[in-house]
Amino acid sequence: MRAKNQDDRNMGDKNEDAKSRSSYELINSTVHQKQGMSLTISENHMPGNRLYDNPAVAYLVSLGSKRSRQTMKSFLNIVAKMLGYQNVQDCSWSALRRHHVQAVMEMLSDSGKAPATINTYLSALKGVALEAWTMRQLDTDNFQHIKQVRSVRGNRLPKGRALERYEIKDLFFTCESDLSTKGLRDAAIIGILIGCGLRRSEIVSLDLKHVIYREQALRVMGKGNKERLSYMPAGTWKRLNRWIEEVRGDHSGPLFTRIRRHDDVTETRLSDQAIYHILETRRIESGIEKFAPHDLRRTFASAMLDNGEDIVTVKDAMGHSSITTTQKYDRRGDERLRNAARNLDF
Repeated sequence: MRAKNQDDRNMGDKNEDAKSRSSYELINSTVHQKQGMSLTISENHMPGNRLYDNPAVAYLVSLGSKRSRQTMKSFLNIVAKMLGYQNVQDCSWSALRRHHVQAVMEMLSDSGKAPATINTYLSALKGVALEAWTMRQLDTDNFQHIKQVRSVRGNRLPKGRALERYEIKDLFFTCESDLSTKGLRDAAIIGILIGCGLRRSEIVSLDLKHVIYREQALRVMGKGNKERLSYMPAGTWKRLNRWIEEVRGDHSGPLFTRIRRHDDVTETRLSDQAIYHILETRRIESGIEKFAPHDLRRTFASAMLDNGEDIVTVKDAMGHSSITTTQKYDRRGDERLRNAARNLDF
């Protein structure tokens, strides 16, 4: 019996070594090579087969916003394919081990992903491991081993840009030159995105009841189910009132709605993608350089900081949980470096 137990332990060690070798062989394989890590286990030990027993699904449900769930689901689908499975639901997350996590991080690094992106993948995998441990699909030792995997150090220059003042004027001029109902709607949308720094998901979720007239403000539900007041500049308030009084009306429902051909104003709420399409259309009509919707939020932050507002005020206005996040929007250091270089006489 002792000999048999020793053989079983030796076999287990060999299997674990085989998994490690398979993981790191995958790192060195080409991107299109269909080779998975040795994560597969017998049917009797696959509790994730049922949707409600899947720790990855439980992790996604635990996230606070729809956008976060979409992002993390996309990341976990990519990881599942790296591990040789079809998708999140198909993957045997209960068999996840430390060396699999490390191998995935190495592959992401080799593919040129930024440290922040790799750490987001790591956060998702740790979240799945926590759910697997909670469901008793992962033992404590393996959970602790995954939990102790360190995040990647380093950073990259921030993407995106703040729009120039003339570009903002061009966007408003384009909207206000459009005599259709879309012109008033789009001017109000751009005014709120730039003047209040809202995310796309935040502006499309606004209803008329969220407009606080006595404060000239919006009651905004942000990330993490956190509500805040967003005060509007005079120009933004004027454009919003024109949209409501001249087109939308004062009935309840979504603040911004879809408009079909021939100025057919519907009561259908706009989507995130619709906001993207509106901004891209107005950008092309204005003839300005390409920008992302989030760049309007960067423009808001940059304008507040340039006006001398302290970083804590900007953090609260943008709905950030951490001041570290707000600091990423602060480009004043870039301007100081640019001016310092210009002052050199070589």
